[in-house]
Amino acid sequence: MLLEPTALASALRYLAESLEQDYAVDPAPLFASAGFPREHTHQSGARVSQRAVRRLWELSIAATGDPACGLNVGRRARPEGLHALGYAWMSSGNLVDAFNRFCRYTEVLITLPLTRSLKREAAGYRLGIAFPDPAHQPHEAGVDATLLALVSLAGQALGKPFRPLAVWLQHPCHIEPARYTAAFGAPVSFDAPVNGLLIDTATAETPLPTDNPAIAAAIEQVAERYIAGLQTQPVAANVRDMLVRLLPTGEVGQETVARRLNRSLSTLQRQLQAEGLSYRKLIDQTRYNLARAYLGDKRFSHAEIAYLLGFSDQSSFSRAYRRWTGRSPGRTEGRLEPAEQQDHQPEHEAGGRTADDANEGVEVAHGTASRKQD
Repeated sequence: MLLEPTALASALRYLAESLEQDYAVDPAPLFASAGFPREHTHQSGARVSQRAVRRLWELSIAATGDPACGLNVGRRARPEGLHALGYAWMSSGNLVDAFNRFCRYTEVLITLPLTRSLKREAAGYRLGIAFPDPAHQPHEAGVDATLLALVSLAGQALGKPFRPLAVWLQHPCHIEPARYTAAFGAPVSFDAPVNGLLIDTATAETPLPTDNPAIAAAIEQVAERYIAGLQTQPVAANVRDMLVRLLPTGEVGQETVARRLNRSLSTLQRQLQAEGLSYRKLIDQTRYNLARAYLGDKRFSHAEIAYLLGFSDQSSFSRAYRRWTGRSPGRTEGRLEPAEQQDHQPEHEAGGRTADDANEGVEVAHGTASRKQD
């Protein structure tokens, strides 16, 4: 099982400030009821479980009567409360660099499964953030706070007020929409496919007065080490868990898995290499071990097993199984040989891969667009 998602505790100091100064609410009892003391927010690098964060937002909304209290929290954000990410942001050459660093080091703030990207479009640069796992969703007020914090931090980096061209929020609007428009200084769309901002090109590419490439590079190393330190469970175990979930969809390219684990592709490859593994080897091992389990269960046909393992058809599964064991799956169904009862290190074949995985030699299913995503 993947590690329980956590959030950076120091980022929650702005929620405490807002409760006190915007609503005249004592934050200490709310933090205690959520399961951690307010003082925790002043411990450098400390983490809080995402369940506790969600509970804190619920308690804060109940205490303030304001479902959009995240807007007041976001405008208070400052770089020093965001660990290495905040300082790397302020050392960036322009907002394109800053938002790219946010995308690269989001795990400093939160380890929920998410996708994030910054893309150049005709209208400007579009930042998109989405949370694909229904079991791990942030609180809506937390999303409000995050997006407005990015707007506030952009203004601090520029040295003048910053306003995006447009804002998108995945959640519905629970208050007068004009309040969101006033907070962001831009049109806000609700029930959107992703959360995001649109930034005009000229502003995004304007050099920042605090630009310092040497400091930014040094701080990036701090961010990398901090994120690596969050991974107390071997990376290979996380990848295996994710593969079990994704194999039936056929969407098991390295970039997909890295994104779902909140890592860059290069970071995932480097971490697996440090554990003496490659993605190619890991996916082969995972498929083989799952195949053994499924073949020992007479409820599954070979066609169903092929689907569960992410192969395009039954013949692809059969070829892979012969490559792993030298036998067809029909000859071993329901009776594993003693040698097969140990962890297997299957060999790899050279062909039959999609372009996305050519470098790692991973055979994935074709034509899986109609398959249900997890």
